[in-house]
Amino acid sequence: MKKDKKKAITQQNLEESRDEILSKGKKFRYPFQYSKHRLVNTAILIAIIAVAAFGFMCWFRLYKAQDTGDVMYRFARTFRMPVAKIDGIKVKYSDYLMLYRSSIKSIEHQQGALDDSEDSERLRAYYKRQALSDAEDYAYAAAKLEEAGNKVTDEEIDEVIHDHKMIDGEERSDSAFQGIIRENFGLSMDEYRDMIRMTLSKKKYAESIDKNAKKIAKAVQEAINGGEKDFAKIEEAYKENDIFSFESLSEMVDVTNLDFGRATMAMSLKEVGDVSERFVSKNGNGYYFVKLTAREGSKVKYDSIWIRFTELDKVLEGLRADNKVEEMIEIKEVAESNDSDSSKENN
Repeated sequence: MKKDKKKAITQQNLEESRDEILSKGKKFRYPFQYSKHRLVNTAILIAIIAVAAFGFMCWFRLYKAQDTGDVMYRFARTFRMPVAKIDGIKVKYSDYLMLYRSSIKSIEHQQGALDDSEDSERLRAYYKRQALSDAEDYAYAAAKLEEAGNKVTDEEIDEVIHDHKMIDGEERSDSAFQGIIRENFGLSMDEYRDMIRMTLSKKKYAESIDKNAKKIAKAVQEAINGGEKDFAKIEEAYKENDIFSFESLSEMVDVTNLDFGRATMAMSLKEVGDVSERFVSKNGNGYYFVKLTAREGSKVKYDSIWIRFTELDKVLEGLRADNKVEEMIEIKEVAESNDSDSSKENN
C-alpha cells in the first residue's frame, strides 16, 4: 500500500484553514449577536416605556390631581414645569406651589392642621387661586424688569433678610432665623430668598412704570421741603385723587407693627414733628411719607401719606381681560376667605 503523502504547510494552506474554521464558527457567533442585539433593543424599549409612564404619572399628579405634596413640589422645582403663561411668559409650577404651601403652612402653624371639611377645602381653593395669581404677577414683573435691563440683586435680598432678622434691636442668629422660616412657612433659606426675589421684582417694576404716582410723590416732597408739614393740609390738594390717602393714628403702635414699614420709619426719625423722605412700602404697593407725632419706648404714633401704585395692576387686569393668561390647571372659584390677607389694600 502506498502511504498518503503529507500536505506541505504553506501560507496559502494556513489561510484556507483559518477561513474554514471561521466559516464553521459563524453558526455559533451569529445567533449570539442576534440575541445580544435583541436584548439591547428590549432594554431600550423598557426604559422608554418606564420614562413615559413616569412622565405621565407626574403630569397627571401635577396637572389633574394637583398634588401639592413634597415629592411633586421637588419634581416641579427640579424640572421647572410650567403652570401658566401670562402674555407669553412662563410661570413656574414650583413658584405657585411655594407660595401656596407657605400660606397653608402659616395657617396650620397658627390654627392647626386643616381637615377634609368643606371649610378647609374652601380655604385651600382660595389660597390656590391667590398663589397662582400672585405667581403670574411675579413672573410677569420679573420678566419685564429684566427686559428693561434691571434686576433684583443678592445685596438687596440680603438687606431684606437682615431687616426680617431684627427684633427689639437685636439680630437673630442664622440658625434661629432659619428655624423660624421653616416652622412658620415651611421654607428653606434658598426658597425664602426666591420668594423675596419675586416680591422685590414686582415692587421695583411697579415703581418704575408708575409715572403718575412718581409725579404726585415729587409734588408732595416739594411741599414738605418748602416747609409744609401738616399732612391734612397737603391732603386738601389731592383729596379728589383716588391714589392719594392720608391717615393719622389715634393710638400708639409698636415699632414691629405690620404696617409695611411706617412704624419702623417713624421710629427712625429724630424728633416729634420730623417728616421722612418718600419711601416705597415694604409690600411694594406705593410710596409713603411718615410724620412722627409721638414716641414712647418702642411705641410710636404717626401721620402718613400713601400714594398708591396702580399702573401695574391696570396692565395685569388688562392682560386677564384680553385672555392673555393661559392656566394649565383649573382652580374652582370661591368666595373670599375671612382668613385671607386683607392687607392687600394697605391697612
